[in-house]
Order: sequence, then C-alpha cells, then structure tokens
Amino acid sequence: MAVGVVEGAGVIVVGVLNTVAAVIFAAALCWRLEQIRREGGGLQSVAMTVAIAALTLAYVVSGDDVTAAIDSVTFVGAARVLFYALLALGVAALIVVFFFPGRTTTRERRAGIEAVPLVVALLGLQITMLVIPTDLRTEGLSVWTARNIAYALFVLIASAYLTYGFVACVRSIRQFLRLAQGYLRTSLGLLLSGLVMLTAGTVLQIVFVIGSSTRSWHVRWLLDVSAVLSVIGVVLFLIGISYPMLRARWHTISARRRHRRDVEALAPLWQLVTDAVPEVVLPVGGTPAPTMTLHRRVVEIRDALTQLSPYLTDDFAVVDETARAEMLWAAVEEYQVSGRPRGAVRELVPGGPDLAADADPLLRLSAAVAELETS
Repeated sequence: MAVGVVEGAGVIVVGVLNTVAAVIFAAALCWRLEQIRREGGGLQSVAMTVAIAALTLAYVVSGDDVTAAIDSVTFVGAARVLFYALLALGVAALIVVFFFPGRTTTRERRAGIEAVPLVVALLGLQITMLVIPTDLRTEGLSVWTARNIAYALFVLIASAYLTYGFVACVRSIRQFLRLAQGYLRTSLGLLLSGLVMLTAGTVLQIVFVIGSSTRSWHVRWLLDVSAVLSVIGVVLFLIGISYPMLRARWHTISARRRHRRDVEALAPLWQLVTDAVPEVVLPVGGTPAPTMTLHRRVVEIRDALTQLSPYLTDDFAVVDETARAEMLWAAVEEYQVSGRPRGAVRELVPGGPDLAADADPLLRLSAAVAELETS
C-alpha cells in the first residue's frame, strides 16, 4: 500500500512538473517570437526560438491524452519517438545557440554539421521503435524492458544523443561564462547547472541500460538517481532559460511604476510652467503609457523653461533648489505680466544621456516648487 502511495505521488509530481514546464516553455516561446518581431533574428536568435518551441512541444506530447491520440492515428510508440525527436531537435538548436565560432568555422557551417548526428539519431529512433515488440513500446524503462535489444538500443540512441548535446552545450556555456556579466551570468550559470544535472541523469540511464541488457548488473537505484537528477536539471534549466524573460518583465513593470511616480512628482513644476506657457503642452492622443507620459512632461517642462529663461539670471545655474524655485516663481509672474520677452532664450537645465538623467534635475526642482507652494 505504501509503495503504491509513493508511486502515485511520484506520478503526480512528474505530471505537475511537466505542466509547469510546458507553461514556462510556452511563455518563453511567445516572448522569443515577440523579440524576433521587434528586433529581427539572426541564426542564434532563431535557433533559441526553435529550441524553446521543440521543448514546449515535447512536453505537450508527453501528456497521456496526446500520446494516446498520436499512437492511435499513427502507430504504437510514435508518440515516444516524437517526444525524443523533439528533445533531440531542441538540444541540437541549443548547441547552435551556445556554440562559439572558431577562427575558421562559422555558425552557419556548425549548424549544418549539427544536422548530421541529429538526423542519424532520429533515424535510429524510428527504426528501433518499429523493431520493438508492440506490447513493449509504451512500457517504461526497467530491467525487464532493457533486456529487449531493440528497446535497449532505442533508449541508448536517445540518451547518447542527449548526452552529446548536453556536453556540447556545457562546454560552450563555460566559455560564455568567462565573458558574461550581470543577469546574463546568472542565467547562464543556472543553465549550466541544469545541463550538468541532465547530463549526469542521461549517463546513469545509459549505464543502467547497458548493465541490464547485458545482464552484467541491474542496479535499480541508478534509475532513481537518474530521475532525481533529471528533475533537478529540468527545474534549473527552466529557471535559467526563463530568467531573462522574467527579468525583462520585472524591469518593465518596475520602470512603469517608477515613471508613474515621476510623472506625479513632476506635477507641481509642470503645472507652474505650463500655466504660464501653455503652448508648450503637446497634444494628447489616447492614453499614453507612463514612460511616454514622463517623456512628454520632461519635454514640455524643458521647453517652458527655455521660454522663461530671459527672465532668469545666470545665478539660476549655481543656486540651490529652493532659490531656483523662488526665482522660477518670480519669472513666471513676470512672464504672465510682460508676455514673451524679446531677449535670447537659453537652455536652463542641461540634458542627460537618457530619460532618467533628463528627469532627475527637474524632479529636484519640482520638489522645491512643491515645498514652496506649501510653505
């Protein structure tokens, strides 16, 4: 009874993991397609998209209902062949993604070379599956099934190619890690750890199959350890491959919140200068995003300050923010009374290399204006 409960719990865990993996891979696939749509895609970008798509489909194919449907339409065991074929395709694409071109070898040539072992593996999987007895094709790996030569060859071909692919990716990622920094280093480190675990899992599976098929040894715990390593490897790989996507999403959300706060913080200064110089306000179309709204506010304030500059002395550039706010109030009042001056205008607040740098001095000035209004 206890054994049945443990096995049932294991099935549930694997099912949940497969579902979560499919969801994450699907989200990563959508993100990759969006990146290609925005930025275009070279070989490396397309290869990563193919890898994610193949791995996503592999997890979809592993579902019991999908497996039964595929086998009923084609032949018994076709779903298992398709599952390993998609895994192999995904790994082959990852090899292309992480490959470091040498001095005389291009990525395109390496991509063509990688097609050779992939095609050989796919043909081997198809041929051996057709030789496996029908009643064994859908059975799980065990000492009993591994003693069937065709079944053992099928598993060995699949495991050997995956091991080859994992090792190739690990070697390439180690070279990337020497140059990577920041979030990319974290992502590659997680990918590397996951691929090492997956490599160890497939190697143990190969050892188990060889021992069982030749009756040299049949250590059951090899499969158990292989399964644990594979689960850990998949989890680390999923985290690593989705980390850039999650980081980009978090960065977008954080930037949107920060820009929304900055728009609110600029309101006192924006209201003051645009009341005096309303013609600088840009026309509004629809509901702009917080980043666009902040950009508009910065442009409008800077334009208004330029129009007000003839009423501000050169001391405006050296005094503190409180004194600037007082000088600006006086300039606004004079502008409203006297109108547009005939003197030359000048830039009061130097711009920066990006939106944050442009907004920073205006935020300080706006805070001073707000304090002046409440005092």
